[in-house]
Amino acid sequence: MPWNGQRASSRIVCRASLFAALLAIGSWPSITWAEPQAEPRFGDSTWVAPSIPSDALAVDPQTMGPRVAKRDSERAWETMIRAPFRIAFFPVRLLARGIEDLGPLAEKVFPPGDLFRVARPKKGVSFSPEFLGASVTANQFAGPGSKAKLTGTYEPLNDTRKLKLKSYVGEGSTVGMGLIGIYDRRPNRAFYGIGNFSSDQKTFYLRRASDATLYAFMGRNHLRRLRVSAGLSDMGIGPGYNGSAGSSRAADVFTPAEVPYLSSPSRLWWYGTSAELGALDDSVAPSLGLHLRPAVKRYKDTDGSNIAYDQWRVEARGYLPVFAKRRVIAAKVIYEGVDSRSGSGPIPFYRLPESADADLFPGYGTGRFRDRRLALGQVEYRWEIEQPVSMFLLGSLGEVAPTAAALSLRAAHPALGGGLRAKLGNYQACRLEIARGHEGVTIQADLSAAF
Repeated sequence: MPWNGQRASSRIVCRASLFAALLAIGSWPSITWAEPQAEPRFGDSTWVAPSIPSDALAVDPQTMGPRVAKRDSERAWETMIRAPFRIAFFPVRLLARGIEDLGPLAEKVFPPGDLFRVARPKKGVSFSPEFLGASVTANQFAGPGSKAKLTGTYEPLNDTRKLKLKSYVGEGSTVGMGLIGIYDRRPNRAFYGIGNFSSDQKTFYLRRASDATLYAFMGRNHLRRLRVSAGLSDMGIGPGYNGSAGSSRAADVFTPAEVPYLSSPSRLWWYGTSAELGALDDSVAPSLGLHLRPAVKRYKDTDGSNIAYDQWRVEARGYLPVFAKRRVIAAKVIYEGVDSRSGSGPIPFYRLPESADADLFPGYGTGRFRDRRLALGQVEYRWEIEQPVSMFLLGSLGEVAPTAAALSLRAAHPALGGGLRAKLGNYQACRLEIARGHEGVTIQADLSAAF
């Protein structure tokens, strides 16, 4: 026991001595460390900005000195080299400045989030303006999955009038039906002649089209759907007016022997079937998949004109990503034709397949080529620049011929170009395309782009 008490006393003495030594070191002002301390730097918690002399505040900021560097003078040879580039990109510079000035105002009037927002249709009737026209829409007029829309447009410069009624029921169901009515009157419809080597001299004529189509479909998914349809097609034709400068009326350039039904209307009824067979990762802006669209129609006259023919069309599209979904190779092939049935008279020229609408050849005017056969191949490379806007480069070959055997790659009309494509909502896309063929440059804008 005495031994343990001595050990405890020793511990207490040692601890007290160590504590006293630490206090002495901490309070000893003359102690210095062996390592020198660096001056505080900008960013350290101990850094303090140096004081500015009062006379320095009175100096003009534009005065040459330590605060303002001398003007960088460009050498004469540098100015000469840069001058062509500055001149070439001056319009782009003006455009950029305009965007900078108008951008904030545009965002206030048209918020970016509202531009691509998909609005769910509400039951009832709505009115909306269109480009040079207006539309009236009745949503769910016969329950969910039903819609009727009437759109009318008028272009006063050339006196073009168009009226379209589209109505359907059963969308989203396994079966459904619909009605489409179109009235399209254009007094300066372009015509260049018939054949793959027709003249590049543009003429015009008046075409009035009145079409009514009744159809029924089977398939809940619009990319996997079968459709049967029947309709009436009434085509009127006239000399035309309001043609572009330098163009002539078709009736003054061609003869009825060269162009069947050059001045004669026709009224036909028809029936047919079509299908949508697609497997795509996105129905509007796909990056992977295939889409096949076959269609067949049979026409017969109702006005005693002795016209009877079959029309068929096949369109195939394919999409393949390039290491990422934002880079896509897109391609399409179209093959369309008409065949007269036994005992039929000639097919009117305005009912032949032509390079217009869904069959438009990039780099060439609307209706530039027409004949009994039409073929078009097109390949595009698309890349996303800002969702949902993409840029694209394209190359295409298009041709028309009287028979399938007459089609030839050597006779095809090539084109190169590019443009912008944007996805608007879940069911619509718009497209701006600039392309050059062997006859010049064309610019096409499409607010309902299918491809």
